[in-house]
Amino acid sequence: MREKSPNFFLIYLAVFVSVVAFSMVFPLLPMYGKLFDASNITIGLLAASFAAAQLLFSPFWGILSDKFGRKPIILIGLVGLAFSFLVFALAANLTTLFLSRFIQGFFSGATMPAARAYIADVTTKEERVKAMGKVGASLALGIILGPALGGFLAQGSLVMPFFAASLVAVLNLVFVFFLLPESLKEKLDYKITIRLAWVSLSHISKGLRESLMPLFLLAFIWSFALSNNQVNVPLLGTDKFHLDTGAIGIGFAIMGLVSAITQFFLLSYITNFIGQHRTVMGGLVLMSLSFLVMPFLPESRYLFYVAMGLAGLGSAVARPVITALITEETTDAQGVTLGTANAFEALGRLLGPLLGGFLFMFGAQVPFLFSGTGTILLVFFVWKYTHFLKQGHTY
Repeated sequence: MREKSPNFFLIYLAVFVSVVAFSMVFPLLPMYGKLFDASNITIGLLAASFAAAQLLFSPFWGILSDKFGRKPIILIGLVGLAFSFLVFALAANLTTLFLSRFIQGFFSGATMPAARAYIADVTTKEERVKAMGKVGASLALGIILGPALGGFLAQGSLVMPFFAASLVAVLNLVFVFFLLPESLKEKLDYKITIRLAWVSLSHISKGLRESLMPLFLLAFIWSFALSNNQVNVPLLGTDKFHLDTGAIGIGFAIMGLVSAITQFFLLSYITNFIGQHRTVMGGLVLMSLSFLVMPFLPESRYLFYVAMGLAGLGSAVARPVITALITEETTDAQGVTLGTANAFEALGRLLGPLLGGFLFMFGAQVPFLFSGTGTILLVFFVWKYTHFLKQGHTY
């Protein structure tokens, strides 16, 4: 199937709209939590509950997408997201906030792995890096637009973005139901039991013992480094560079814009020139070095923006190629494999903010040094002690 097929555009748009709905409310979590007298630690746990749900259930949703198809799982995920945003907006206490945030993570664990598996179903190996790059670009654009839209809507009422996110998810649900065809041709006959949801955790430990282990580790460290620094970059921008929230937002917008442009237009040329495997490792090293030097830069907002742009470039070339390689080299069903990969990412999103906030107490440089050197060391381990560069057809 060629990329001019409308299936590609439909799935890119579905991902974009879902991410806009999610990202428009994420920056408002601290302020919303304060309405219920939540402490900073409680707000951190509230944010982490989303990743915890993804960690627990992403492989389970992957199994279901292999059994029932990609489209039904995407639809279920959108229904759940619409409901959870509505509950969050109407919440009367912290318990309800935690419950709705966990539900958001639970159902988002359905949409993203199924969307990536959809791309794997309808592309050839030659098309896959470019297609996965455009999924990543859709994510980047959604992350850019979402917070800006959420901030605009929150000027009238703090709960308005949550109602808007629920409405966007419903509109996306209608769009997917009527316009997106099913991609999975051969469904697998899994026996579905309640126990299967908890057995899905075994896929995480299994992933560390099998041939895809290097790719799962790289997906984890990418997610960890990015989420770790998403917490600490605003703190560093305020303390060292004396930037206000608007200027820091510009930095993240630059990062997202560089990512989107790279993934839309440049990624296939980069992988053709240096190969997919080396693109992943080079991208991760560039991202880690950009964050690593950030606390040692002179007090210039322009150097801060350059570092953010280079971090966006490194992230943009690494993540979609990791996904493409997972789909190319998997010997298991695509849904459960990509669900497992999403669980590794969720583990990074869970540990990154928690550890980042803790390390910042020991100095502004500490979390950047930790995530930067940790990423480089893990990339070195993968290069030196695994089969990563001995595998595949592109070197």
